[in-house]
Amino acid sequence: ISHENTPFTGCPVKGVHIIIGAFCVIHYNIIIDKIHFYDKEDSNNCCVRICVKIRRGEIMRSIPIKKLYNPQYDLLSISDKEELLDQIGEIYNLELISFKYFAAFRQSTYTAVYRSHDGIDFVFVPGDTVTLGFDFKNKPLQDIFNDENLVELAYPFVEGYEEEIFSEDDVQTKIRETLEDEEVLSNIETYFKHNFTQEDEFVIHPLLVQKEYSQTCWTPISDEELRQNKEWQQMIEKAESKGLSETMIHNTICLYQTDDNNWYGKLYEETTFKELLQNIKKHGYSLPTRREWEYLAGKGCRTIFPWGNNIDFSMNLKHMEWMDNDGEYTLEKENFFGLIIGDDPYCREIVYDEDEFSYKGGDGGCNICGGLGVMWGYLPVSPYFQDSEMVIGDNINGGYDFFRRVVRINDNMK
Repeated sequence: ISHENTPFTGCPVKGVHIIIGAFCVIHYNIIIDKIHFYDKEDSNNCCVRICVKIRRGEIMRSIPIKKLYNPQYDLLSISDKEELLDQIGEIYNLELISFKYFAAFRQSTYTAVYRSHDGIDFVFVPGDTVTLGFDFKNKPLQDIFNDENLVELAYPFVEGYEEEIFSEDDVQTKIRETLEDEEVLSNIETYFKHNFTQEDEFVIHPLLVQKEYSQTCWTPISDEELRQNKEWQQMIEKAESKGLSETMIHNTICLYQTDDNNWYGKLYEETTFKELLQNIKKHGYSLPTRREWEYLAGKGCRTIFPWGNNIDFSMNLKHMEWMDNDGEYTLEKENFFGLIIGDDPYCREIVYDEDEFSYKGGDGGCNICGGLGVMWGYLPVSPYFQDSEMVIGDNINGGYDFFRRVVRINDNMK
């Protein structure tokens, strides 16, 4: 199309012809918004920049929805995946940070890391039809757990172990007796049956998922506000005099020092579950459902944990420093989807199903705090753990409750 036949008759460059790819117009329904003529180096070397608007619904129709689900997604070539992931980023106005291959617990995904306009990192998670939940019926504990983990499960039931000091031989004898006690075994089996979700098959739709969970109730204090507040500065001085790197007033304020030796602060604001959900929705996000969270944490694993049924005591687990492990915590790493999830029993995530809030990924540290040991302490990070006795009130507990934003891609295909 020559510029003489367009509204751009005032173009300073004579004889410029603009060619718009017909393929793009037909397949992606591109709408020309602006055409800018500008000198790249001089008037004899003029370039044309075409700014376009893309109709979300039309471009999504150009992506066969089946390709966003496994096994089809996994079967795509790397170049086809990258093209698909690039289009998803454009549709949702996300900056594409990188394409990346994530692997953990014998599972893997090639996907993309994105960043939203509000600075939140997301990954694309393909949909799938998967079996979720864990069925303990007709499965003796001895068939599920190894001897080391059975000992861990039995130890809290050993009578008198808190009041008396046993020799190692006595302890082992007591544990063997406990594991032969039908009532104890029945109590353990009942606990598992009542605190794990039922096994069933589900269709999980493709998602954009926040890489790491976010705090609730706490809002950051600006550096200037922190410097100007005399009371807060006195709290910092007092903490430094005691060699502390953190000081707080419960559910009011927390002041903390980071590795760069600078002090930062955050204020606590009472928040209800409904207020959190409203705020998330206002920004175009959702909370995951229970079953979506199970998929994100386990990818349909047929074991209690993504790595198997047993705690591996060589793991470096948070809050278990007495295990004398050094270095990074084993579970505080990206999983097979690129998510950091199910890593700390104290950090439970809020999920939402049909007007009902609940938790996944932790119990607020109840089992650990109760001195029940590693196995009982870390059961709540299982994808399928669901505390049957947990009562959800109106207000969020900012110390233990966290949330993760998701975008359901399927919602925009209707």
